[in-house]
Amino acid sequence: MSDQLQTLLQRVYDEGVNKARSEAEAILEKAASEAAALVQKAKDEAESIVAQAQKQAADIARNSDSDLKLAAQHTLSAVRQKLTDIFLDKAFDAPTNASLKDAEFLKQLLLEIASGWKESGGKVTLAQDMEAKLDAHFRQSLQDAAKNGLKVEFSPQMKSGFALSPADGSYKLSFSDEDFINLFKSFLRPRSNQILFQD
Repeated sequence: MSDQLQTLLQRVYDEGVNKARSEAEAILEKAASEAAALVQKAKDEAESIVAQAQKQAADIARNSDSDLKLAAQHTLSAVRQKLTDIFLDKAFDAPTNASLKDAEFLKQLLLEIASGWKESGGKVTLAQDMEAKLDAHFRQSLQDAAKNGLKVEFSPQMKSGFALSPADGSYKLSFSDEDFINLFKSFLRPRSNQILFQD
């Protein structure tokens, strides 16, 4: 009987050990499977993070490049504008100022304008410093050329050039050095850009 008991005990022991091994192997397989799933998930998340970071870096690089190109275009445009202004200032400011301070030139210009003056009456306003340079004979010639009683006045507010207005004062045509310079520059700016920058 003792042999049977020993055999029975051995069999129970073997079955218990085999069952424990089997369960241990199942637990290890499950743990390995879960570990592999966790590793794969971590790899997938890492790849996703890297891909997103690369996309953001590419977006930042593209936006920076675009911003730099835009800034360069604005800077180039501003420099061209400034160079054109300097060119036109040198070409027109001094000569125009000198011409409108030249009494003979101003007399001829005013007589031409007065001969085409269609308004009834009106006045020509000149710079105060021109009063001594334009004699009474010129003032009369100007009034005669207008044929409608154009009056000549001198004003300290006028720095150079002249202004024309009808008798009712409904409008005023200003022909100061600044007005002429701006007029010339507005017409010559495109051509100056072509000359300076061969656009």
